[in-house]
Amino acid sequence: MLSTPQKSTPLNQIKIKDILFLLIGLFIFYALWLGSYPLFTPDEARYSEIAREMLTSHNFITPNLNGVAFLDKPILYYWLQASMIHLFGLKEWALRFWPMCLGIICCLISYSAGCLLLNRRIGLLAALILATSPLYYGGSHYANLDLEVASFISNALLCFIIAIETNKPSQRQIFLILAYIMTSLAFLTKGLIGIVFPILIIGLWIFLLKRWQIFLRLHLITGLIIFLLIAAPWYILVQKANPQFFHYFFLTQQFSRFLTKGDFNNQTSVWFYLPVVFAGFAPWSLFLIQAMFYHLKIILKNCQLHRIELFLILWSVSIFLFFSIPKSKTLGYILPIFPALALIIANYLDIFWNKLYATGIHIGIISFTLLCMISSCICILIPEIAYFAVSKSMTLYLNITAGILIIAVLFTLYFLYQKQFKFIIYILFVTSVLFLLTFISSAATINHKSIKSVALILKPLLQPQDEVVTYQKYFQDLPIYLQHRIIIAADWHANYILHHDNWQRELWFGMPYQDTSSWLIEEPTFWQHWHSKKRVFVFMYNEYYADFVKLAHDPVYKIAQSSEFTLVSNTHFTLQNPT
Repeated sequence: MLSTPQKSTPLNQIKIKDILFLLIGLFIFYALWLGSYPLFTPDEARYSEIAREMLTSHNFITPNLNGVAFLDKPILYYWLQASMIHLFGLKEWALRFWPMCLGIICCLISYSAGCLLLNRRIGLLAALILATSPLYYGGSHYANLDLEVASFISNALLCFIIAIETNKPSQRQIFLILAYIMTSLAFLTKGLIGIVFPILIIGLWIFLLKRWQIFLRLHLITGLIIFLLIAAPWYILVQKANPQFFHYFFLTQQFSRFLTKGDFNNQTSVWFYLPVVFAGFAPWSLFLIQAMFYHLKIILKNCQLHRIELFLILWSVSIFLFFSIPKSKTLGYILPIFPALALIIANYLDIFWNKLYATGIHIGIISFTLLCMISSCICILIPEIAYFAVSKSMTLYLNITAGILIIAVLFTLYFLYQKQFKFIIYILFVTSVLFLLTFISSAATINHKSIKSVALILKPLLQPQDEVVTYQKYFQDLPIYLQHRIIIAADWHANYILHHDNWQRELWFGMPYQDTSSWLIEEPTFWQHWHSKKRVFVFMYNEYYADFVKLAHDPVYKIAQSSEFTLVSNTHFTLQNPT
């Protein structure tokens, strides 16, 4: 039996000046230093190389990594990256453009949802809270799939709730179409979670409210057609090109990763995401517990009246629990809850905007000052501890961070004394912006595992017939900086490969789809290459160098060395002496 239909509330109006302010401000904020640091490994380098190979091979159906089929993830992100490489070349800022762009878009849609469903201040607060959350900001500056799928899922959910709450059929249809498009793009970015989360959250919401009549307004047939038109073609084509794809992608990579204790990376405890959300959503997480309890209390009193708040709670809690269950976890998985948390906290801050005396607000502000004081002390002390071996450049960034936090404490205490709550919120925003800009400007110093500097020494020396080899390791950023496929010398028949979720297993899973015998080679074959008449360049970790020299017998010519890597050749170069 259907419950009595409820009238939708007329939505507020979005202000164009707000959209322009957010768009310009967030673009400047997010674009600063976007390309100032090398690609991080493994994710940024791996996914960027797949996009580069897509362009060079003109194969836009089967993703390839170093010439090996890579079917772990769907195709959309590689298409997006390939578009930027085609337009602007292999520049780090271009490779990070789409994460940045989709991060900004999600902030704008969060503003729109907050403004339309609640009020303008909540919309602005939600967008700015989301944009200044460290993990979300970091995800928007990191070239992998986590931010993208989080943006698509969040946008789908926000468009859905706007569509359901509007009383204008034409407006409802537009937002529902947008919701279905976003869901399809999420499925084409990361697979099943793109449709599982919207179905789970919306289904729970309808069930708890007993608003079964919503199903009659969802235009499900239209949604299915949109989904099939956007998402289905690639899945069909890649299965046709690689007959084992469906089994590998859905059973091994999707279901097994979630339902089993298989050999996957980053196996952690069930509470892993508690500190991740606390740190990754700081300083706004200092108001999270208070906001959650407040919203739960009003929802329990009248869930029909507070159905938007219920939707946001279900959204954040469902995804949090979903990702807490499997053993394998990474930081970026939890990003889809951040837009919901931003709206929850924005609503809470709006309610108590002129009530500084409220206990929850006091707790958040005092916690912020304590956190800043503790963090500033850590920043000052770390360079003094020999164990951490902090470089001079990193010490400078730590000192700048400490100064920002100390100034934030002083201003917060002043405005707390003056009982000016809104100015304290401004301090939180300014502190977050300055902290994040300091962090992103120091990324080149943090990324000490990049092989870029050594690779760029070799690149001008390479000739078409030369061979580039990585010895007992695949350095994910090497092929993209050399724009050259790499020969990898390793034990490709080892029993341990299946039980280690690393670069070797990634390539090993893709080996059956093509003949890789000429570039994924065993060590005896490598030494045949080394002793041939061809020029061979070999990259290795520094700790492998001494043993390599003993095994080589012939002279080994060292070309370059960094803190992590050594580059050698079997051919003499006048600028180097043989070892």
